[in-house]
Amino acid sequence: MVIHSKEKKEQVQQQQQQQNLDPENPEAESSRCFCSAFSRLFSLTCVIFLVFSFATLFSGIFWLFPRRSLPRHHSSDIVHINASVQACFRLHKPTSELISKKGKLERDIFSSIDLRNNTKVTVLSLNQSDESNFTDVKFGVLSVHTNHTMRKDSLTSLRSSFVNLFAQRSNLNLTTSAFGEPTSFQVLKFPGGITVDPLGLEPVSGLLELLFSFTLDFSLSEIQEKVDLLKNQLELVLHLELFESFRVVLTNHEGSTVSPPVTVKGCVVLTMTTMESHIQERFDHLAQPPAKNFGLDNSVFGEVKGITYTTYPEGKVLDSDSVLAPTPTY
Repeated sequence: MVIHSKEKKEQVQQQQQQQNLDPENPEAESSRCFCSAFSRLFSLTCVIFLVFSFATLFSGIFWLFPRRSLPRHHSSDIVHINASVQACFRLHKPTSELISKKGKLERDIFSSIDLRNNTKVTVLSLNQSDESNFTDVKFGVLSVHTNHTMRKDSLTSLRSSFVNLFAQRSNLNLTTSAFGEPTSFQVLKFPGGITVDPLGLEPVSGLLELLFSFTLDFSLSEIQEKVDLLKNQLELVLHLELFESFRVVLTNHEGSTVSPPVTVKGCVVLTMTTMESHIQERFDHLAQPPAKNFGLDNSVFGEVKGITYTTYPEGKVLDSDSVLAPTPTY
């Protein structure tokens, strides 16, 4: 009996194992599918949880450290107007701070220069300079009436203001708290040209002896930096006497202080009477052709072009300012 019972028990166990291994058994197949799906779901949940955890961790790490902003080159072309009069200067302010102050900047510029009521100032662009925290301001002056040109009297007074600003004989009076101190004033466009007296000499009256002119392939701004050397070399080539004086003016006919070329125009004036024989001797000397390159150092001033050289032995009593006065064309 015991033996038969044991055999029967073994037969039942074998039948159950076969049942579990039988692919035709639907209950077994369902059990296996459920276990596999549960396993996959559990694995996907773990992956999502891990990804979310790492994202939260890295986000927290970045927030613990101060964020740094990379330097950016600001540029704001505010308006596109072909103003016949244009100038620029530099402010020690970042461009981002100035854009919202455009209107105030225009009003400050207008009040700083000699403008008539029929003109207005428009800021054309604000560009961050190569130097950090500096902005190059470009502005135009134009008539308040659309499609109208500026009047000649307005241009005359404005030209004088621009020349004084360029030569640093006057300054733009901007609101210091908002804009700081402006520097590097330059004229970009001006109808009729721009003429500058680089030496800042007073006009002299007397007997006109010599009038000369030549062209240099430099800008007014570049020559202004070499003005002392220019003066010394011209004095040497002209062999000035104690009773003589000379003046020089520089003109850019396009009305720009930053673009070449420049016409150098000068005169020699006899400021006191002297012996007639000495005057004749001096005229004979001045009448000689000018030195090569007009006596200027070629390595500094380049090639001198378009030399004109006229003596006045008949003696004209003139004011040097009237002799060198520009004749602008509009």
